[in-house]
Amino acid sequence: MNHDTEAGPREKAGNEVNPPMDHIQDTSERPGLDCRLFVALRTRFHFQPLEMILKVLSVSGNWGLFWLGLALVFFLSGANNGRAMAIMIPVAVYTTLVVNYAVKSALRRDRPVFDEPALGPLVGVPSSKSFPSSHASMSFAAATVFTYFHPSLWYLFFALALIISWTRVYVGVHYPSDVAAGTFVGLAMGLGWSLFLAWA
Repeated sequence: MNHDTEAGPREKAGNEVNPPMDHIQDTSERPGLDCRLFVALRTRFHFQPLEMILKVLSVSGNWGLFWLGLALVFFLSGANNGRAMAIMIPVAVYTTLVVNYAVKSALRRDRPVFDEPALGPLVGVPSSKSFPSSHASMSFAAATVFTYFHPSLWYLFFALALIISWTRVYVGVHYPSDVAAGTFVGLAMGLGWSLFLAWA
């Protein structure tokens, strides 16, 4: 099955060029706060090198690879609880991915490219549905479990989770509400795994 890894089969090729302003104006007049926020994030602050940096961060979240890599860094550097993190971060990330996929398969919300064709995505669009965002759910689950092991670095973990999650709106493959819902799923899963570790 194709999870919303944001790296699965592509439905559309990425579009590096911002759409014409007249198209943006027409799209932004559609009702709905979610749509207006999507248009704002997809059409503003798109300049180099910021756009390239955020695209790289967005793609790094595919399959939760950013978080697995960070756990590996902690393990190889000999950090406290490095071995436990190398085990638990993949567990937290992929159980969250499964739960998130189940939710999005039930709700079946289309991605923004189908509703806002003038605002082409900057990265490939996964074949899975949009709500909730798996990038957000995996990121916040990982950040929560990382915080369990290294609470003094909570601000770093959650800042990274927030940035990676919201890049998905910036590059045009998720609505803001997708990210908000994914954040909730990730926090719930991360808290569940943290409680498991505390009681184990």
